[in-house]
Amino acid sequence: MRRAADTTLALRPVVTPDEARRTRAWNVRVATWLDEVWGDEAGTLPPFTWETLSAVPGWAVGTPAELERLALLCGALFAAPALRVCLDAGLLIRVRALVGADALDQVLAVPGLPMQAPTWPQDARAERDTLHAWGGTLLVASVADPRVQATVHRVLDLRSTAADARAVPVSVALRLVRLALGIAGKETEAVR
Repeated sequence: MRRAADTTLALRPVVTPDEARRTRAWNVRVATWLDEVWGDEAGTLPPFTWETLSAVPGWAVGTPAELERLALLCGALFAAPALRVCLDAGLLIRVRALVGADALDQVLAVPGLPMQAPTWPQDARAERDTLHAWGGTLLVASVADPRVQATVHRVLDLRSTAADARAVPVSVALRLVRLALGIAGKETEAVR
């Protein structure tokens, strides 16, 4: 009796040694990041899989300062329609100090953003916390894997809950994160 030919090899994509090396380096970088974030508490999470490692966007493993800046930019984009019609020069000056003059100009120039941000808090000096919370929620919502969401949430030290991130449409979150990455000068392919 003859055996059927194994055609599964023909269906596998060819991975070059350079691609395999980059994938291994990425997996090590992500695993190190996850270990740094969770430390001894890593055992309380469901096991991380290869899919989890590949679901981590490039922006997530940046430095805390880079992630904070990205959260502020996402928050500013979220608030851009309200900022465009804002008459409070003090508020605009403080937001400008947080995200930078050029970045604020780019944020305010983005067309087609729906009015979606809630009103500013009563404490007019809470812009940083507000932009951080809104932007962080968008960053969490832009990631599909719940373990990666929990990790980004933890890194950003968000006070919001996972339900807040689920309330943001993924399409909105992805669009604003991509725009923020463009303003920050990062590659948009870092969002998966």
